[in-house]
Amino acid sequence: MDRLRNDYQESYEMNGDMSARDTDDAINGPIVFSCSKCRTILGDTFAYVASLPERNYFGLQAVPDSVVCSKTRKMSSDRSEEGSVYHELSCGECNAIIGRKYVTTTEDMDSVRNAYALDIQKVITYELGKCLSNRPANSDVPPPEFYTSVAFHEDLVMVKSNVTAIAAKLQKLEQAFLRAPQTTTSPRSASSSGNKKRSSAHGLNPEIYQIDSSKRFSR
Repeated sequence: MDRLRNDYQESYEMNGDMSARDTDDAINGPIVFSCSKCRTILGDTFAYVASLPERNYFGLQAVPDSVVCSKTRKMSSDRSEEGSVYHELSCGECNAIIGRKYVTTTEDMDSVRNAYALDIQKVITYELGKCLSNRPANSDVPPPEFYTSVAFHEDLVMVKSNVTAIAAKLQKLEQAFLRAPQTTTSPRSASSSGNKKRSSAHGLNPEIYQIDSSKRFSR
């Protein structure tokens, strides 16, 4: 990270862009690179490999899908890059040309060969944690701890494992519910049951208190 800070700071100084950044304002946190035209994220300093400030390039070993690498190879027309072959890199959102991916290079450009060389003039940067510099000097609130890529990946794996376990339990409950016998009560049975309950409520036993309809009463 220290090498990145020095190289990237030097790149700004050589290109006259330090007016937009305080020269005493050191780069302390990770940096996110975005397209200067549409603000689409193009990468970050976790993938940083090298910087070529004299050529306005810095190299990343990996980029997101928002960076499109052309399939056509081109020969550099720059005399200082004579014999260099590259693929053009463009922003997948606005199609702006943002850099090159060199296949062959001159000796002084070996550090960015097969890397994604982004043009410093075509990107804007945001330093993560920059807002913390505005905290009061006497603040007792500690700054938040930033996730490393490894810790973040471990948390994602744990969340995925928990979600998978919950889904498996729900599936078992659903299968058990579908296998359970479905019982229904007919209206007649429900009515008979209701009569028995009403008879019991009056202290009568519905099994023995029955009237023989065949008997007739005489005067």
